Amino acid sequence: MGKNKRLPNDIVLAALQLVRGQARRKAEYKRQVDEIILRSGTNFVDTTTRCGTPVRVYLPCANGSASDITADKAEAIQQLETQRDVQIMRAIDAAADEIGADIQSATVRAALQKAIALNCNDCRIWTFERLNLPGISRREFYRCRRKYLENVAQRVGLG
Repeated sequence: MGKNKRLPNDIVLAALQLVRGQARRKAEYKRQVDEIILRSGTNFVDTTTRCGTPVRVYLPCANGSASDITADKAEAIQQLETQRDVQIMRAIDAAADEIGADIQSATVRAALQKAIALNCNDCRIWTFERLNLPGISRREFYRCRRKYLENVAQRVGLG
């Protein structure tokens, strides 16, 4: 994308809707990862012998060998990473990290990133005037916001 080329407003608004769904996407991803990690995946049965001592009997897999539970969980998480929602979540996070990359001060950059995130989630409540960003003009703020949304749209494949 050239210096003066901008994406159409409908694509930028679609990217904004994706950004607004980021919290839901992250919560769902965390739930799925926790489910994968916490599932037992056990192929054994706890039982007792005739004399009463507890014994764990491992069951064979379909191929006749014991299953590697850690490898199975790693493979399940790897499959989760290929899902579209997870890819969108990663693209939005990467675009958010690039907000204000040209700003020298780390505190101003972090404040700008937080302000743009708040403004994207609810622009009626978090207006520029309420955000109180030091050293950043209104024009610069909305230019950075638009650039962020265009970056999200490109990373996700909208435009």
